[in-house]
Amino acid sequence: MDEHLIATMDAERRPALDALLRPRSIALIGASTNPEALGGRPLGFLTSYGFPGRVYPVNPHHDTVQGLKSYPSIADVPETVDIAMVAVRSELVPGVLLECAAAGVGVAVVVSSGFGEGQGQGSDLLASVATELAESPMRIMGPNCEGLASLPASAPITFSPVLDIHRTGSRLTAGGIAVVSQSGGLGFAVAGWGSEVGLGFNHIITTGNEYDLDCLEIAERLAEEDDTTAIVLLVEGVSDLGRLEELGRVCRDRSTHLVVAKLGRSHAGERGALAHTAHAAGDAVLYAAALERAGAITVGDNDELIDVLQALNSSGPLAGRRAGIVTTSGGSGVWLADALSAAGFTVPVLEASTQAALAAHMPGYGSPVNPVDLTAQFLAGGSFVPPLRTLIDSGEVDLVVLTTSLSSQGRLIGDREALARLVRESSVPIAVFSYTKPAASSAAILNELGVPWYTSSARAARGLAALIRD
Repeated sequence: MDEHLIATMDAERRPALDALLRPRSIALIGASTNPEALGGRPLGFLTSYGFPGRVYPVNPHHDTVQGLKSYPSIADVPETVDIAMVAVRSELVPGVLLECAAAGVGVAVVVSSGFGEGQGQGSDLLASVATELAESPMRIMGPNCEGLASLPASAPITFSPVLDIHRTGSRLTAGGIAVVSQSGGLGFAVAGWGSEVGLGFNHIITTGNEYDLDCLEIAERLAEEDDTTAIVLLVEGVSDLGRLEELGRVCRDRSTHLVVAKLGRSHAGERGALAHTAHAAGDAVLYAAALERAGAITVGDNDELIDVLQALNSSGPLAGRRAGIVTTSGGSGVWLADALSAAGFTVPVLEASTQAALAAHMPGYGSPVNPVDLTAQFLAGGSFVPPLRTLIDSGEVDLVVLTTSLSSQGRLIGDREALARLVRESSVPIAVFSYTKPAASSAAILNELGVPWYTSSARAARGLAALIRD
């Protein structure tokens, strides 16, 4: 193709990404009458999330599917749809994609598997239609993906159980975190884990084998969204590390956090990635260097990912590395001091005037040095806010971590308003390390106030370390 034709096609394809993020019409090809089947779940999810657009089940064997009129093929659907989710046997997918292209579909989301992953069977299934598909403005996501969820559009186009309100008892919280993942299960799991600690999401998009649309192109588009504050990228392998670095530049220009989990860093992981989504994991050293140049925050496991997101969701970069610890348990304060020090923070001795002011909030056997040990008497119901405010107002710390037990129901209820005011007024980020499992009421209050909370000193330190930007 000549360069003019390629440029014209790129211009035609661009709006398809807009349709992917905010679809107004959806066709479900292979929609099942069984709401529990993988091909039947998306219809129920769209209903429970209140998708306001048009939904067209496509199933040649039924006149209706779960109460909606069904159509024999995409060609029979009465409008040109933004997204067609394809959930049919792999050998039927090439023909269905040609039909979608002919019908003017914006994006075909292929959740069907069997295209070279696993034992390698089906790797050439799309070869016979590759030229025709390339000449179409339709974009293809997948195959072997788990679909997507656009919360701004109330559009869960997936079979992931994370979106099953009836089973989970709750819907995902809307917010500024976007997830792009080559792994479908992990991509949606991030949203599930994050919702438990008060994180909010706008888009969860899984790309699978990436026949056409890949994670980097989608991530760049998400970085352009005004409501995206952070992009989580779970990647097994990309074809061009230079594009990964360019994504980092785009995110920096937009003041958007880029958090990357690189999977397949070991020989065993490389084998698993190739079998999973047919991606070559590549050289771990080269990836690490590219991610550093991209300015990405890299995470090594699921806990670290959520820890980092909690910190980033609540605060911008720290003004410095000085940490103040206010604790009701001397030992837990020491443990946190060790963890913060190992993560690159300092825990400075406070000035005499600040120590004197803090001493007024504790018994004589407490310690105002830093860690500031209020002692266990505060567990009887004293307010944390005055000593926290004293430490914040001192100007001697860049971060304050309250270390206490929140296991009692209602522990923070009396402090809710005062703590909310302190969080609003403080220029110093506040976090909480609960050395016991927090009661649901305490976790809910911290989530509501946007205060990151952790249940181990190590997790608190490595999460909060993401705020250090030298």
